[in-house]
Amino acid sequence: MKHALTPIALALLVMAGAAQAETVRFATFNASLNRDAAGQLLSDLANPGAIGVTTTVANRIQQARNVAEIAQRVQADVLLVNEFDFDLNGTPTASSVPMGLGYSSEGARLFQQNFLSVGQGNAVRGLTSGIDYAFRYTPNTNTGLASGFDLNNNGVIAGGDDAFGFGNFGGQFGFTIYSKYEIVGVRSFQTFLWKDMPGNLLTNDPTASNLADFYSPAEIDALRLSSKNHVDVTVRINGQDVHFLTAHPTPPTFDGAEDRNGKRNHDEIRFWADYIAGAGYIYDDQGNTGGLAAGAKFVIAGDYNADPLDGDSFKGTVAGTQYNAIGQLLDNPLVNTSVTPSAPGGVDAATHPSNNGSANQSHIGDPAQDTADFSDSAPGNLRVDYVLPSANLQIEGAGIFWPADPDRSAPNTTGDEYDLVGNFRDQNLYANYPSSDHKAVWVDVTVVPEPETYAMLLAGLGLIAGVARRRK
Repeated sequence: MKHALTPIALALLVMAGAAQAETVRFATFNASLNRDAAGQLLSDLANPGAIGVTTTVANRIQQARNVAEIAQRVQADVLLVNEFDFDLNGTPTASSVPMGLGYSSEGARLFQQNFLSVGQGNAVRGLTSGIDYAFRYTPNTNTGLASGFDLNNNGVIAGGDDAFGFGNFGGQFGFTIYSKYEIVGVRSFQTFLWKDMPGNLLTNDPTASNLADFYSPAEIDALRLSSKNHVDVTVRINGQDVHFLTAHPTPPTFDGAEDRNGKRNHDEIRFWADYIAGAGYIYDDQGNTGGLAAGAKFVIAGDYNADPLDGDSFKGTVAGTQYNAIGQLLDNPLVNTSVTPSAPGGVDAATHPSNNGSANQSHIGDPAQDTADFSDSAPGNLRVDYVLPSANLQIEGAGIFWPADPDRSAPNTTGDEYDLVGNFRDQNLYANYPSSDHKAVWVDVTVVPEPETYAMLLAGLGLIAGVARRRK
């Protein structure tokens, strides 16, 4: 004979379930959803069927479909997409106005509606189902935002190099966040001035090619630290808040002997190291000060353009001090680095016949941990994309979406998973890749209810048990 659950038994089950740990997948993907001109991304995303367009535009739209399929295969619960052109309610632009909680650009909405929500794939690698994110946030960006200064010292005030963050138009190379969990708070740091970071490499440059000599006093007073934005997006998971710390520091290249981008990249990364330590000097665009509270849970994510061992990021001994840009996070006791994401594709790419150089042969780092397929002449493939949980979050697994080439003699048109990533300059759909030169990286973490949750559960169970005894 079957018995229906009594209200007391049902309450017990609900309360017990509420106190269980939850495994959440956080991911970052520099998806190269930037375009060469303002408005191109919006028009691409509004036309998923590539109706009535040229081959060039059709290739861009196919690239967006490939990016969506990778996201569907990764199945992240919280996803950062770097290099996603910013727009304000459908108008391509950028400004210094902080975007409020819940703001989603039109591009982010179109990508969800027309690409992420629609199944992709094929008969060879299998079909995927759409993935829906109930919450989004798209921050404003410094990229392409005119500074009014000749920041590259070429005698002309114009172009992407003279913007607060490199961009050929306002909003290029922005980023957006998708989440299945409610976003309950945002803090952005777009306008934080570089000079206001104590001990920064702008006004405290220890090298012979000093930035204090490269930039004028007026430029130093105006320079912003973040080349795009630094954003703390707080998501509520299992009744508690996890801070998703998102950014995309400038590449440490495309400069001169002064290494202005390398030094800025170092300090952009340092910002999060100071933030998670609760640094008091920090101020945000919303008018608040200070960093994270002690014991706060966080996940740092993004394309940080810095490899711990290889590449051009600011590292080594300078004036008796040891520097390592990404080491500021990887060697940080507040960060959990017990598991390093890896994939067979990085190993395969290091020696792929399509390589146009031998830079990979001199690398020190493990190619299985590389996350970007750059030119093999220089700098070679690097580990530059990171998902780094706080030390008080347990890592359950991690990975990189980078399958190895199953048949190096075959063209990348067979329809297998490798065709979604390709290799350097081998399949020219858009920007030399079927999707992006960067690969999606994810980490699974366990979010355990706070002790207070268990205390409330026990108290509730005791109360229910007492009621049951009285009824008997």
